[in-house]
Amino acid sequence: MLTIQSLTYLQNGVPLLENCYLQIFANQRIGLVGRNGCGKSTLFKLIRGVIKPDNGEVSMQSGKTIAFVEQEIINSELPAIEFVLDGDVELRQVESILSRAQHDTAWFEAQQRYEAIGGYTARSRAAQLLNGLGFENSALERTVNHFSGGWRMRLNLARALMHRADLLLLDEPTNHLDLEAILWLEQYLLRYPGSLMVVSHDREFLNTCVNRIASIHNRSIETYSGNYDDFERARAEHLAQQNQAWQLQQKQIAHMEDFVRRFRAKATKAKQAQSRIKALERLVRLAPAHVQDGHFDLEIEAPERSPDVLLRIKNISFGYSNVMLFQQVHLTLQAGSRIALMGPNGAGKSTFIKLLTGEIKPLSGTLEHAENIQIGYFAQHQLENLDGSKTPLQHLQKIAPLRTELELRTFLGRFGLGGDSENRPAGSFSGGEKSRLALAMLAWQKPHLLLLDEPTNHLDLDMRDALTLALENYTGAVILVSHDRSLVRAVADELWLVADGKIQLLDGDLEKYKNWLETRRAAEETKTKPALPPKQSQTAAKPNKKSLLSKQSKLEAALASAQQELSEINRRLADPATYANCPREEIDRLNAVYSALEKKIADLEESWLELESALEE
Repeated sequence: MLTIQSLTYLQNGVPLLENCYLQIFANQRIGLVGRNGCGKSTLFKLIRGVIKPDNGEVSMQSGKTIAFVEQEIINSELPAIEFVLDGDVELRQVESILSRAQHDTAWFEAQQRYEAIGGYTARSRAAQLLNGLGFENSALERTVNHFSGGWRMRLNLARALMHRADLLLLDEPTNHLDLEAILWLEQYLLRYPGSLMVVSHDREFLNTCVNRIASIHNRSIETYSGNYDDFERARAEHLAQQNQAWQLQQKQIAHMEDFVRRFRAKATKAKQAQSRIKALERLVRLAPAHVQDGHFDLEIEAPERSPDVLLRIKNISFGYSNVMLFQQVHLTLQAGSRIALMGPNGAGKSTFIKLLTGEIKPLSGTLEHAENIQIGYFAQHQLENLDGSKTPLQHLQKIAPLRTELELRTFLGRFGLGGDSENRPAGSFSGGEKSRLALAMLAWQKPHLLLLDEPTNHLDLDMRDALTLALENYTGAVILVSHDRSLVRAVADELWLVADGKIQLLDGDLEKYKNWLETRRAAEETKTKPALPPKQSQTAAKPNKKSLLSKQSKLEAALASAQQELSEINRRLADPATYANCPREEIDRLNAVYSALEKKIADLEESWLELESALEE
């Protein structure tokens, strides 16, 4: 479906991607991974044709379409549901034709196409997308401009999912989602009928959604079958083999160089020495394998001594604009506690963290901190408070003026802020670099208690793994808000549920929380089914009985043809000779056609049943 050949792309005259190859076939689900800045988003732009390669080509099979999520926060006065429906470009084109008063041949063809693409259910599908991504039914008619930036990014995602495309490109789709929406999106993508290519730093999301990994490393693309865990195992084996080959070559080189050194001056051995010199010149040198490539040596230390009780919460309540988030909360935080706050979006998790820091005050009740307790607080809004004119070294010098420059530079290096990064102003940093700087400043303080609100949002997988390991080794107390399930599983010993005006211990693990979310969603759907806004003026007119019978007859003919074709494909796939005589590409094509025919038949049968129901009416 899509082929990338010999692709090279230069950034400021330096290759970002060099001589890259990649093929994407029907029904593939590819996870695109690599360190921040390696070229993942650039590759998406090249696939979309927004930018052009400096060499090589990106070619899409004729007639195939691409859907992608806009990364800009769009301003629009459209209602949310209409904004999402606009994602289905063909639907809107057909509706435009059907809105005409003249019922000519083009109108009847558009009417048939409207039914084939599910036009009558499009509004329902758009509402389901919005509900799945966390929008309440009452929000479907609100204008886009009514929503905050994070919610508008969810609208962009819903709009892209509405597009019936052959290839869906998703760049960090979980960044603005809570765990409930992530779990819904995973299940949606598992049923997505086209191919998928997703950039994500969420390990569990990749393990669930993809069956192939494309890794950008050293300016090239390497592909691996399986999910992210499979990729890590395969990469480790490959690096081990590469390292073994490099060590063997080093021994051979050392032996040859030693021979040259000892016998070059001897007339009887000069010829053999010259031969080895030429062999060394011709030798293709292997690079040493970096098994821990991208590894960060993070360490977050706690003070040697800590009070047994870090803080006590007595009967606190808090809310905004007469809406109470939680009431009469009683909690005692012991030293060494490791807690993850779970709960729906907007339930008050981040607010509770701010209360613990003293950034905001409770409406009632008391919060008592142990004497001289040191709290390390990380939140996304803090990244904007970094001084954009100062370098990482200058930031650290401000809080540690008596330490040597070498000591501070070494410390920053553990967070991937050495070399060029330590001399650049923070204003030029990416989100990931700012997060690493904020974490470094937090770690320097050696806190008794870490309060972490979505600490992994802008971090790549290598940095996430390093942070997870550092938090596992940290001996202080942790209260964590995160939708990164791998981090929660590794760090938290307890889950506290923030929901329905309460904060209480959840007796169970993440699976128990997932079941709680599913039960809650089912109860809400039973209580209030999605109330769809009325269709607008471009709604298609109901066809008459003669038109319905004509369409049903055509559907029956198409269904018979598809079933016959499916039977023939099934016969070929069941024949051992197919696997003996056909190349792998042909077998893959047959499997893809088989899957497409199954879906086509299911869609035709559903359309036939809808027509039958309409005829009965």
